[in-house]
Amino acid sequence: MTTGPMLPYAGPLDVSLADVKDDLFDLPPGGAKGFRGVQPGIEDVVHELAASFPLLGESAGISPKLYERFVAETKSIDALLQKEMLLEKLLEVTRESRRLKTHQRENTIARIVDITKSTAQRTRDKALLAPFEKTLRYNAQIAVKGAKTRRKNQAAKTEASAARDRSEG
Repeated sequence: MTTGPMLPYAGPLDVSLADVKDDLFDLPPGGAKGFRGVQPGIEDVVHELAASFPLLGESAGISPKLYERFVAETKSIDALLQKEMLLEKLLEVTRESRRLKTHQRENTIARIVDITKSTAQRTRDKALLAPFEKTLRYNAQIAVKGAKTRRKNQAAKTEASAARDRSEG
């Protein structure tokens, strides 16, 4: 159940990966196994290298080409992360919206069933129910399943009680 107000999504609706297309790869299943991941403190490394490389990079044996590669990879990672966060938000919003619409549709079906049953009862015309048989059955599934589970649990409880009585007697 929602605990807060349901507000329409006001964020971006379109996502283009065109600007990161050269950085996108579709790995085979398990293709990332053994890859190294980011470790705590990467921000400090980025800042340190930015400050230290221009002054002492060549003295330390770090080629400009290698440092440029690091900078390009860092920019690529940052751009991909921004896209990923946006796509995750859009996926979250899409899933939440689908769940909300499903809930609303199920409530609408329940209202249709209630109205149909009430009209059939009030008019004493049970024939009104026949054209809505699948809808009525669909709506009753949860109640039927619940009753079946309660009967099963009661039978198990009765059996356990009988087994306990036999072992005590």
